[in-house]
Amino acid sequence: MSLRMCSYNIEWFNHLFNKDNSLKNGAEETERLTAIKNVLTSIQPDFIGIVEAPNTSADGQESTVKKLEAFANFAGLPTKKAVTGFVSPGTQEIAALYNPAKLTVVHAPGGDANLKKNPPFDGEFFFDTDDDRIKEVYKHYRPPLEVLVTVEGTGRNFNVIVVHSKSKGIFNSADMLHWERESLRNRLKLYAECEWIRRHVDELLKAQKDVIVMGDMNDGPGMDYYEIKYGRSAIEVVMGDIFEPGRILLNHGGKPKWTSKGWKPSSARFKDTITEKYVNVLIDHVLASSGLPVVADKPHKIWNPFENDDAKPLKSDLLKASDHFPVTLDLDL
Repeated sequence: MSLRMCSYNIEWFNHLFNKDNSLKNGAEETERLTAIKNVLTSIQPDFIGIVEAPNTSADGQESTVKKLEAFANFAGLPTKKAVTGFVSPGTQEIAALYNPAKLTVVHAPGGDANLKKNPPFDGEFFFDTDDDRIKEVYKHYRPPLEVLVTVEGTGRNFNVIVVHSKSKGIFNSADMLHWERESLRNRLKLYAECEWIRRHVDELLKAQKDVIVMGDMNDGPGMDYYEIKYGRSAIEVVMGDIFEPGRILLNHGGKPKWTSKGWKPSSARFKDTITEKYVNVLIDHVLASSGLPVVADKPHKIWNPFENDDAKPLKSDLLKASDHFPVTLDLDL
């Protein structure tokens, strides 16, 4: 059976819903909802890891699951069931939509609450990020979503971790005054979050389970100042150790290239704070363990209409839907 796994950061998805979990029906909201519908209908995923998913409120009135299932009903999607994990303290969640005719998906948190070196994602992580022999304490602002996916009919299962890692961006004037300090702090928090994710991956691989890590990791290839300083990127932390090749998470899209406009392929583009020019970035990923077979012909796609011919007919809808493009990986199970 072929399964299409999709990671999609849907920009401020919560803005398209009312507090009673219904869809807004203003002209602007309807245009965006229709664009998202058209994108997902065209790419036909069986599982969608959603970053910037709609909110779940502390009082329980607002529900990520109800909002996503209302959207799936509006769009007529086969991915009509939703699942979430640990709720974030903010206004965005990490969630998944899936096709119940093909898959069973349940929240399956990993880690051990008694271990500071590998706790559940809603706990506290003790890790020395700056090599001063003192462990700092980190928490996920948006705890990654861990699910167990079981394929209907075959019983084959694998784990998926959907991620929205710490952004390296600096967005307010106070932080701009302390650029060096904030940049360093953001980078170290990103390292800690990705190390924590990798430890959950190692836990699964040690138990001989297959795993996919997907989402907006706010990092990719390339050597910025802090990557040069620390000799690594956060995405490489998640992917694994080259000296343990059997445990590396694979990017089936191949090696990207640096161009005058940034990375190619790219999953988003942002304006550089200093130069005020747009730069193409590769920060949305679908990484899979080697035990998961993929389809033979181009299993990995970034649905960027400026770079991918398959995405060009969707250009208008993709640009209306979000500031990120979907990333898919086709499994052959």
